Amino acid sequence: MKIAVVSTGGTIAMAQGRGDKLSSLALDAGDFARELPTHVVGEVSSIVFSKLPSSNFDSAYARRLAGRIQELVDEVDGIIVTHGTDTMEETAFYVDMVVEANKPIVFTGAMMTATQPGYDGLANLRDAISVARAPETRGQGTLIVFNRDIHSAIHATKIDSERPNAFGSLNTGKLGSVCGERVYYYYRPRPHIRLSNRVSGRVALLKMHYDVDQELVEYAMRKFDVVVLESYGSGRIPPKILSAIDNGNAIIVITTRVFGGHLYDEYSYEGSYQYFRERRVILSVLSSIKSCLLASVCLGNGKDYEAMKAIMEDFWFGLV
Repeated sequence: MKIAVVSTGGTIAMAQGRGDKLSSLALDAGDFARELPTHVVGEVSSIVFSKLPSSNFDSAYARRLAGRIQELVDEVDGIIVTHGTDTMEETAFYVDMVVEANKPIVFTGAMMTATQPGYDGLANLRDAISVARAPETRGQGTLIVFNRDIHSAIHATKIDSERPNAFGSLNTGKLGSVCGERVYYYYRPRPHIRLSNRVSGRVALLKMHYDVDQELVEYAMRKFDVVVLESYGSGRIPPKILSAIDNGNAIIVITTRVFGGHLYDEYSYEGSYQYFRERRVILSVLSSIKSCLLASVCLGNGKDYEAMKAIMEDFWFGLV
C-alpha cells in the first residue's frame, strides 16, 4: 500500500539545534516514517510542501495545499498531512470540503518538538499511517488523528493549547480510536456537499461580549461580504447592535461562542434565536471559524445567500 506523507511544518517538524534555547529547525516529518517498523508503514513517500508554523496559513494556502492533495489522490492509496495544530482543524475542514477522494486523507501533528522529552509526533504519525492503511477508513472523509483518537474534520476542534490530547469532537464524540495496530470506528459521518477548490470575498468574524461595539459591527456590515457573529448561548445577540445588522448589506451568519450545543431557544425577545428565524440570516450548525471558511468557499463557488443558507444549515446534522 502506497502512502504519501505531505509535510507542511508545525511542531511535529520542529527541534532545537545544539546550544539553542528555542526550537526552530524545520525538519521533514516524512523522514520520521523511516523509523517505524516496515509492517506498520508499508511503502511511504515523503513530500515537503512547506516548512512553516500553521499560524502562517490562510485560505489561499489551504487552496494550494488542497490542489496538491488532489493531484496525489490518483498516485497513492492514502495521504498523511503533517501540520501545525494552531490551524489544523481549518485546513482539514477545507480539504474535506473541496477534495474529491474516496481514499484516506489523514491530518496529524504534535504538541511537543522532536527534541523535547515525550515527543508525541512519531506516535501520532504511526497512528495516522495505521488509520490510512485500514480498509474501514475509506469513505470516512478527511480525518484528524491525534493522541490515539480519530476525529472527523467536520467535528474536530482544538480543545487544549499545550497537552497531547489537543483535539476533541465536542458535539459528537470522537469518530474512532487506535488500539495498538488496530483501528476502530464507532460511527460514520453523514455525507455532505463538496465544492470546487475556490475561495473569494471578504469574511469578518465578530464575537459577542459585554461591550461589543456598534460602530465596529456597522463597519463590518459595510465593508465585508459575510459577517459571522459568535452569539451568546444558543443564538442570542445584544439588542444594541440589531439595527446595524438589520440595516447592513453583508450576509449575516450566526454561530455560538459556546463550545457545545447548537442554536435554538423558545424566547420571543429581540435578539433571540426565534427573532432571527424571521430574518434574512443564516443560522450555522458549524463552529465560527469553519463557518468563515465555508462562507469563503461558497463565495468562491458563486453561491448566493439562499444557496449558502442551505449548505450551512444542513451541513452535518445527523449521523449514518
